[in-house]
Amino acid sequence: MIINKEVMRNHNERTVLQAIINNGPISRNDMSKLLGLNKMSVSDIVGTFIDRKLVNSLGEDKSTGTSGRKPELVEFNASYGYVINFSISGHQLEMLATKLDGRTLEHSIQPINNQSISQISAMMEEQINQLPKFDSVNGLLAISIAIFGVVYDGEIITSPFIDYDDFDLVGFFRDKYSVPVILENEANLSAIFEQDFSKQELQNIVSVSIHEGIGAGIILNTQLYTGNYGQAGEIGRIIIQDAGRRKRRLTALPNFDSEWSQTRIIKKAGALKKNQAYALADLINDYNHGDPDIAELIEDFCYHLAIVTADLIAAYDPQMIFFNSPLIEQIPEVLKNIQMKLTFMPLVPPLVMSKDVNLATLLGGASMAIHKALDMQGVRLIFHH
Repeated sequence: MIINKEVMRNHNERTVLQAIINNGPISRNDMSKLLGLNKMSVSDIVGTFIDRKLVNSLGEDKSTGTSGRKPELVEFNASYGYVINFSISGHQLEMLATKLDGRTLEHSIQPINNQSISQISAMMEEQINQLPKFDSVNGLLAISIAIFGVVYDGEIITSPFIDYDDFDLVGFFRDKYSVPVILENEANLSAIFEQDFSKQELQNIVSVSIHEGIGAGIILNTQLYTGNYGQAGEIGRIIIQDAGRRKRRLTALPNFDSEWSQTRIIKKAGALKKNQAYALADLINDYNHGDPDIAELIEDFCYHLAIVTADLIAAYDPQMIFFNSPLIEQIPEVLKNIQMKLTFMPLVPPLVMSKDVNLATLLGGASMAIHKALDMQGVRLIFHH
């Protein structure tokens, strides 16, 4: 069998870079043992990386007690460049700039008050242009954009909050900044965050995102699963059974999104308390003080969320289910409640809170952007959190 030397060299470079990112600081000798590559090949590749400033030399490893020449340690240069990540919800535009190891450089939030997508894109451009000059080798290397809605092949199919009106977000920013631009669903990016910002080997997970809308990001065999047309995980569309006996048209039945998103729960609570200005903080306060109406509302939410969780377990059999929701973060008893309701199932995976409810989507976008910038798609990289 003829092996293309260039293909083999490219494979080895990606493998060595992965080892440095995930295990650094590390010596060439340890890399050689870890990867099963000869020392000369590893040393040659590392030398190339150092010349490109992709990797930094830290000098001799002074921690070793052996006599003689001590091995040189190298580490990934997270300042080789940076990535910028946006999240566009129904009410705010959020931006996060990170180094290439996932560490935050800058974070900002701006309200969106019924602006058009062209106005929002202008806000995004302004945020980029107002960033300070970061200390990096190559500057901006990639941009990610998270949206609430269905994304297929880099295009927005549907979105409940913003009218994208055939506006080419990817093309707009790619032409402006001459870098790769990634467009993805926010729940999918939350799932990527849970996998890539963890040292655990997470092969199959689901991340349930409950904010203005409801979605699920699905990782199967370490890869993001989006379905045939990007609709996998759109659990907000799940129809809620009608309580009455009379059959109604399916289009007339409510769905999980319209009844149990965080926004909808707060509105329901506000109606119960006859307070139009009711907010999440009010709901948490009333719940913690034992308000019976709010307690019943949260119990109903737990019941319906348990049904959806059971459906996700039956469909994907994940090793873990994460929940990304400010409401559940404030009322952690919700997860215990759901776990109890699912005791009828033979095997229920751990139901856990997201490691970062506030930044999960943006950091998931950062992971995708970094993978793209480094040409490391499909390679497991472990980032800092």
